[in-house]
Amino acid sequence: MIYFTESEIDQLLQDDVPTGDLTSFLLDMAGRKAEITLVTRNPMTVCCTEEAVRLYKKVNLEISFAASSGTVIQPGDKLLQAAGDAAAIHSVWRTSTALIEFASGIAERTRQLVEAARRENTDVTIAGTRKHPPYLKKIALKALMAGGGVAHRTGLSDTVLVFKEHLLFVGGYQNLPNIVARMKSKQKERKIIVEAHTEEQALAISASGADAVQLDKMRPNDFAVCTMKCRRLNPAIVMIAAGGINSGNAADYAKAGADVLVASWMYFAPPADIKAQIVPLD
Repeated sequence: MIYFTESEIDQLLQDDVPTGDLTSFLLDMAGRKAEITLVTRNPMTVCCTEEAVRLYKKVNLEISFAASSGTVIQPGDKLLQAAGDAAAIHSVWRTSTALIEFASGIAERTRQLVEAARRENTDVTIAGTRKHPPYLKKIALKALMAGGGVAHRTGLSDTVLVFKEHLLFVGGYQNLPNIVARMKSKQKERKIIVEAHTEEQALAISASGADAVQLDKMRPNDFAVCTMKCRRLNPAIVMIAAGGINSGNAADYAKAGADVLVASWMYFAPPADIKAQIVPLD
């Protein structure tokens, strides 16, 4: 579960309504009652309605319906409904709707990627990189998981992933057996992943004692051949496809034997299209 702190929810209000809603104030809307209903205009995988609900409650709106993150809905379906002070609704509806639209766009694209890959391999994992836009980590990760994906790594502190740029300083691919052994002696409970750009590098990784090969930008046909050779050396090796993964080629990589598909494609999805219906109640 991705948890957003109270201060993060408060910041949404602070960013958009730092000194109140001037338009509602000038229209003297205080005391008027209204209802807001959010309806999708396109197929979508819902995300961040929970945070929208918390934002609504900050201004004392009463929630009558909210679809949970991860729910797949169709055009015309309702995803959130609330009622209360009309001025309060106007103070939060745009920010909350934009949050849901942005997050749901990522969630829907993740779901598309998952479905495309699993048509060929039901066990393949879709992992999102940390290449999401800065300052949006929590939203991106929640949306990734709502769409059926997992985090490849949430940051540099939680996984061991050795790039060729690291190996420049410790002896290169030819020194991998010593490097892997030394890393495992220091950090016994973490798996070690090493990136490869060629079949030769992938085979060196497979023979080194590493837990996984992350093949970058290798074509699916070549990936399949490389995977077969790597598993002959090490039947337990985990094969990861990375670089340019999208819904158009995910099935090809899954069919080629990838255990994991690593992508950032989902983070740059167009937002969901949501209609906000606001009606007076008095």
